[in-house]
Amino acid sequence: MEIEGQGSADDHRGCMKVQRITTAGLVLVVLFHAGLLFAAQEQQLQQKLAALEKLRGKFSFIVMGDNRSGNDMYKKLVGMAMERKPDFIVNTGDMIATPGDKSGWSEFWEMSKPMTVLYFLTVGNHDAHPKVPLSEKIYKEQVDLPGNELYYSFIAGNSLFVVLDSFIDDQEKKIAGDQLKWLELILTGSKHKHKFVFLHHPLYTEPGKGHHAGDSLDKYPKDRDRLESLFVKSKVDAVFAGHEHFYQRKTIDGIIHVITGGGGAPMYLKDEEGGFYHFVRVVVDGDKISADVVDSSGNVRDTF
Repeated sequence: MEIEGQGSADDHRGCMKVQRITTAGLVLVVLFHAGLLFAAQEQQLQQKLAALEKLRGKFSFIVMGDNRSGNDMYKKLVGMAMERKPDFIVNTGDMIATPGDKSGWSEFWEMSKPMTVLYFLTVGNHDAHPKVPLSEKIYKEQVDLPGNELYYSFIAGNSLFVVLDSFIDDQEKKIAGDQLKWLELILTGSKHKHKFVFLHHPLYTEPGKGHHAGDSLDKYPKDRDRLESLFVKSKVDAVFAGHEHFYQRKTIDGIIHVITGGGGAPMYLKDEEGGFYHFVRVVVDGDKISADVVDSSGNVRDTF
């Protein structure tokens, strides 16, 4: 009985050892396959980016933003956008309502399934927030974007596209530090015919209009003006932002500044003041750039 008991204990310890080895092996297998999946996704992204860079002749892209909390409208606009067969789409931020909410991200990606082209996202304050420590990590897990995924650039045809993060910890509502140095190198080193910039917080707001007047990049005028001077020096064609839930266009220093925050979130203004759901379709044709602002009924509300 003692021998049998001792044998049983040895067998048990042996089984435990085998189980530990098996578990470790499974972890290695899972990590191996995760690594392969990541590598495949990275390769696929690079191939798609390379295809965009090789575009020749006329191409188009669509810009929309601030779809959070407006699922039905966002789904409608997604469908309308894809009907226009863009080469890619850019979102100016606030894709979800609550920073770090994985279920919100799942819902967003489910609604975005009809998009069969590259979808470039701009991080907004509802997507990643310094006061929600894991939200930036979760954001980077959710997206498949170039560079550090928070601010990055890509090329389409004859044009340079730059996406910025205007809500970095300790640099909220500024483009400063390492990001500014990186931006200077990207813009001044580019010889592309056209340059487009995207960020969530606009450089210019109007007192009494919207909910964030004087509290976007214009909260720090010196930093904002330094950024605008860089845009002028680098001959940026247009800057697209969100944050304010309406449509607005103005030209400053020869640069077109567009606020496109009509992707589904509650409107801040009346329809006639720019408070309508919409997206912006931009066509680049050699030297010429043209754009239409399309509302949720399919009407063109502005052209430039």
